[in-house]
Order: sequence, then structure tokens, then C-alpha cells
Amino acid sequence: MQETVNAGIQLRMNLFFKQPMKNRKTLKIKFILAIGSVVTLFVAVVFYWMLQQTTQGIMAQLDEQSKALLQQIIITRTWIADHGGLFVEKRPGVEAGPFLSDSDIKDTAGKTYHFRNPAMATREISDYAATKGLYKFHLTSLKLVNQANSPSPFERDALLFFQKQGYDKVKSGLTGEGDENGFRVYRRIVPLQVEESCLECHSNQDYVVGDIRGALTVTIPMSLAIESVERHRYNLIAAWFGIVCLVSALIYFFLNRLVLRPVSHLHHVAQSLIAGEYSIKADLSTGDEFESLAQAFNDMTDRLKKGYEGTIKSLVAAIDARDPYTKGHTARVAHYATAIAREMGFGDEFVEGIALGATLHDIGKIGIPDDILCKSLPLSEEESTLMKNHTEKGAAIIKDADFLLCALPAILYHHERHDGQGYPQGLQGDTLPMMAKIISVADTFDAMTTDRPYRKALSAKNALEEIEKNSGRQFDPEVVQAFRVVCDKKLIGTGCDPFHLKKDE
Repeated sequence: MQETVNAGIQLRMNLFFKQPMKNRKTLKIKFILAIGSVVTLFVAVVFYWMLQQTTQGIMAQLDEQSKALLQQIIITRTWIADHGGLFVEKRPGVEAGPFLSDSDIKDTAGKTYHFRNPAMATREISDYAATKGLYKFHLTSLKLVNQANSPSPFERDALLFFQKQGYDKVKSGLTGEGDENGFRVYRRIVPLQVEESCLECHSNQDYVVGDIRGALTVTIPMSLAIESVERHRYNLIAAWFGIVCLVSALIYFFLNRLVLRPVSHLHHVAQSLIAGEYSIKADLSTGDEFESLAQAFNDMTDRLKKGYEGTIKSLVAAIDARDPYTKGHTARVAHYATAIAREMGFGDEFVEGIALGATLHDIGKIGIPDDILCKSLPLSEEESTLMKNHTEKGAAIIKDADFLLCALPAILYHHERHDGQGYPQGLQGDTLPMMAKIISVADTFDAMTTDRPYRKALSAKNALEEIEKNSGRQFDPEVVQAFRVVCDKKLIGTGCDPFHLKKDE
């Protein structure tokens, strides 16, 4: 049973002093994730729309280019046809048309000229442009004279569609994308209508004016358009990333300043209150609800502190009421212990903790029967054992009160000795908490300088000498040395004016 109590007390002390962090997302991380997600999604949608618009714009530009090229070549063809064709000088690489017999002419100087009709002019202009990597034209028909004009699958489908629909419905042509020699290309095909000037070359094909005699296709490489789209995509991605980071940073900056920082401050105050630090105050001057909340925290802290102090006073009063001979003992031990702690250089937080520990160090005596606690004769062995149990009884009393946990070392270990001969656990040396070492000296000094039913009090001088004799055995030498300095400064016997101390003899 006793081991179970000790294990429970040790666990509570570890939880209080170590305060392990929980593995959870903080409010700040949640804000970052939320803001980042919203901004990222919003900007991504906007930029996706912009990319689509840019892509459509580039494709529209490509389409307009195809229309312009076709219009230009059709005008050129019409001009050639209206002027009865044209002649080009015979040179290396310039051959006569295979389907235009007896069409060459010679000038008076003997130079030969080859005849070019619209079809041949179109093909040669196309070849010239293709060598520059620009575009190419292709004349095609379902009634072939030249097999070089055989339609591709795309052109065949378009020609059949043109014939089915009629020229007026399809004169704007059809468009499509495809692959040619491993490269992406854009095509536009328009129907060619038989005109009066066309019959001269196509008289043997039974055409009449107004018929669709074929089609003209322009093929434009899409490499530049694709590069432009990709370049815009990369630029938009870079801009998207930059805007997301910038907007997220700005939103987070203002949220952190206006919301997260006040919340973090209030959270810190709340955690301090949970740990029993009632001296902490919320300090916010935001001029909004957070400032009102901070004031509410402070009001709550004041009420908790008053309730806490009332609880301590009630516990001390209960202890003093049990034994009239030790009335004021806890207050004096607290005074001596805090004086020693300050002399040893400890800060306010430790001093406040040791004051609480000294005040509560004998709280376990509430569980000791009156006939033992107030006995005027020396205690029997059995009674002494029961009396020694007050340390563990006290620890068990406060182990579930978080705001009193800092007093556990004082309550549980103030009867331990430096040499390990104390109780309840026989701790020694550095294994003893400093709080317990200090209170042990203060408690012993007050006990020796207080009258008891079975003995008279020692003088302060004699009590100090007795403590120094036991330095290194019962008491920590460093604490004893600090206590000597405190006494030399006359902080003991004058600072709290303990009326019970005997004058030095």
C-alpha cells in the first residue's frame, strides 16, 4: 500500500516538474495550414483561368494566322487565274509543268519561259515557305489530276463534308490539330469553288461554275505556339507561387499580430494558472475583445489567488489548532526557509515555492491522532512510527491538487538526512531536492528553539551550534553555511520578531 502511494506521488511530481509537451497541432499551425490552403486554392483557380485564357488567345492568334495565309494565297491564285497565268524564266531547278503541254514560250532574245497556273504557283510558294520552317499549302481534291494532290484522311473527311453541306455553309472551312513528322501542327482547310476562270484548266473534269472542285489546306507548325503556352505556364506558376507566399505571409502577419499573439499570451497565462503561478498577469492593450478577455483573466486570477491563500490559511490553522505548543511553527519555518533561499541566490519563483512548501510541510499531521500529536511524554516506538507517517500522509493529501504540487518535495522529504539516515525513503546527498534540504534546517531550528511538553527550548545561538555540528551528516553543508550568514545578518530573531526565542545566555 505504501509503495503504491509513493509511486503515485512520484508520478504526480514528474508530471508537474517535467511538463511534457503534447503531440498536437497548435493554433498557429492550424492558421498557417488554413490560410495557405485557402490562398493556394483561390490563386490556383484564378491562375488556371488565366492560363486557359492565355492558351485560348494563342490558339485564336494561330487560327487568325491560318485564315490570313489562306486568304492571301487565294487572292494570289485568283490574280494569277484572272491574268491567264504567269511565266517564269527557265533556270536550273525551274522545270516545266508536267500537266501543261506546249506551254513554254521564248522571247526575242531566245530565253525560254515556263507557264505557271494557280495550282503550280501555290505548290511552289508552299515549298518555298516550308523550307523556311513557316507553313505549307496543299491543294487536294476527290477528282485527282496530279497524285501529289491526294487528300490526307483529315482532308478527305473535310471534302466529303463540304460536298454534303454545300459551299455557302462551309466556306469558312474546318480546323484541326495533328502530328506530322513527329511535330504538332495546326491545319485549316477551305473549299475551292469553281469560277469562270477555272474552267480553262479544268474543262475536262465536267465542273460547272459554283461546284466545289477541291480544297486548299494550310499547315502551320505549332512549336512556337506550344513554346509560348509553356512559357506562360511557367511564368504563371512562378507568379502563383510568389503571390501565394506573399499573400499568405501578409495575412499571417496581420492575423498573428491581431489574433494569434493575444491568444498565445492568454494561453500562456492560462497554463501558468494551471501550474499554480498566481502572480502572473495578462498584459494586453489591443483595445478590443482580447483586452477585455485579458482583464477577465486577471480578475479570475485574483479570485483564484484569494481562494488559494484562503485554502492555505485554513490548512495551517487546522494544523496549529491540533497542537498549541507548535502554534506559529509553519509561519516561522517559512520565514527562515525563504531567508535561506534568498541568501543562496534563488529567484522569486523558487522562493515562493519554498514558502508554500514550508507552510504545508507538516500538513500530514492532520492525520495523526490527538493522543499522539499532543502527548506530553516521549513517544513509544509504535507511536513514533505513526508520527513519521505524517510526511507520506501529507503528500497523499495534496497529490491531486495541481496548484500545491510544487510543495511536494518539502512535505515528503523534510525529514530526510544528508547522510541517508532519514525518512521516509532514506534519500541522501544530491538525490535530495534543494527545497527539502532548506526546510529541514529551518524546521529543525524552529523545533529546537520552541518549548515542548517534554523539553525546554534552546537559545538561537545553541540551536545554530547544534545545526553546524550536524552539517554534512543530517544537513547539507551549503545550506548550513547560508543559514549561518542569515543569522549573522540578524535576519533570524529580528526580521520576523519571533517572541518565543530565548535570549542568548
